[in-house]
This record gives sequence, structure tokens and C-alpha cells, in this order.
Amino acid sequence: MPFPTYAICDLFTSVQGEGGMVGRPFVFLRFWGCPLSCPWCDEPRHRDPAFRRMIALDPLLDAVERQTPGLKQLLLTGGEPLAVHHLDRFVSRLKERGWWVAMETSGIGGAVPDALDWITLSPKTPLPHFPVERASEIKFILGAEPDPAQETLIQWWRERHPALWLQPRWDGPSFPTLAAQRCLEKVLASNGRLRLSLQIHKWMGIP
Repeated sequence: MPFPTYAICDLFTSVQGEGGMVGRPFVFLRFWGCPLSCPWCDEPRHRDPAFRRMIALDPLLDAVERQTPGLKQLLLTGGEPLAVHHLDRFVSRLKERGWWVAMETSGIGGAVPDALDWITLSPKTPLPHFPVERASEIKFILGAEPDPAQETLIQWWRERHPALWLQPRWDGPSFPTLAAQRCLEKVLASNGRLRLSLQIHKWMGIP
């Protein structure tokens, strides 16, 4: 089988700023491209051809290894990792090299690789065919204004998963006070069923 190539947007080291892995250092690999077109996406570069780099499997593995020697925790994001062809092969090769691999996904795309260690699911639909038991956590992005369709979606997932986060949507450079207030009110009223995520990397001005 010929070695596949991967469309990459960015490769960098930072700390996870949200959800259950907050504060944990990772090498971040951001894939290019996504089947969704969310107007509030906080990383629009993954749709800009100027940021698209095609890298073959082995050179990509080597680039990940060189990024921060000694750090063996990788977070796959995008774009949309599940839309990446041969993602399972890439993850398997990473595991062979001793990496702990996490992924952030909307759940749209291909199959979920078996070897992943952690999955943050940020669903935009109910995803009835997604293997819910594989999700380590569920994350919803809330804007300042109520969204009845999203409320229905959150309830759908609350009935299916124990670890749900609400995260305020940044629509500009300033902290989204109204969206954060909505999230906080829902978390406090949830009797412990919901959690609050605040993206500490944006507070710190780091990637």
C-alpha cells in the first residue's frame, strides 16, 4: 500500500485550554479541511488554501516527534480529524512510537480509530450512529442568544453521556460575557450534570 499524505494546517506545542484536559501540555496537530461550515468557527484557517500543506506519513510522524522532544502527548484537531483519510493508520503509527493521542471532533467524517486514548466530541447534530461510549467528554459551544435547536441537542446528549461541558463562544477579541453568563446559569441549574469550560489559552494569549 502506498504511503498516504495528509493535509495539515498547523503543528505547535501549547496547553489544552478547555474541557477535561485543561492545563495539560500537548503537541497540537491541526488538520486542514472540514465538511462543516460553522460561521463561528474559531480556526477558519483550515478552510484557507494558503495554509494547506500536504505531508506524507513518515515525514509527518517525524515532524511530530521533533516538535517538542520528550513530550509524547498529541492532540488531533482541525478542521475535522475524522474527515482525514487514513487517520487510523496515522494514529496506529503514533501509538507504536509511544504517543498518548487525543482528538477533538464534531463526530462528522469517517470511523473513529480504535487506538485513540481520549476523544472530545463537540457535536452539531444528534449523531445517532456515533459510538457514544467512545467519547471521553461532550462539549457544546454556546452563543449569547438562546438557540432552541441547540437546547434540544444538549438535552439529547445529556440523556446519553455523563460528562458534558458548556463553553462560551468567542465572537470577537473580548471575553464573551453574555455567552459565559448563559453557560454559568445552565451549569449552576444542572445539579452537577453540566460543567463550565472557559478556554484559558485565550485568556493567556497563546495558541
